[in-house]
Amino acid sequence: MSDRCYSTLVCAERDKDIFEKLGYGLEESHALSEDGNEIPGAVVMVDEEASNGHYDELTNLTDIPFLLCNGSCPGVYGDHLIVSNGKEWHYSEALHESNYPAIRVEFGGVIQNSEVDDARKYWTVYSTAVAAIKRTARQKTCPKLNDTNSTDQSHTGASTK
Repeated sequence: MSDRCYSTLVCAERDKDIFEKLGYGLEESHALSEDGNEIPGAVVMVDEEASNGHYDELTNLTDIPFLLCNGSCPGVYGDHLIVSNGKEWHYSEALHESNYPAIRVEFGGVIQNSEVDDARKYWTVYSTAVAAIKRTARQKTCPKLNDTNSTDQSHTGASTK
């Protein structure tokens, strides 16, 4: 069974070298936010064979805002989103082939409050990540990459294990 997935990422143009080292390549499309507006200073990158969705590497990045949508890896994990504003990151399961967090509706129409709270948290970090990407278009400082054994980011969201 493969542990690879199709991974699409939006980041600040100044940070693209960091993601190229992970295996991402530039995509010829415009980086758009959920409201349909272009994100100034942002690029779209794709890794068609992202090992484990680059989960460990991405969640260890600091001072580097990004938006990520990973496709499913059948039998291993489903579609999911990771968003980081550079200080905090959040993981959410996603609707299939979507940039929206998934909220399960159980038999009888029951919706768990924790799932709604998770989606709200995703959108909160998403908004601050888009703002951070826009800010980097105006800044010229270099980001840093932590080793994969530690992280300065705080994490919210469901576990991937």
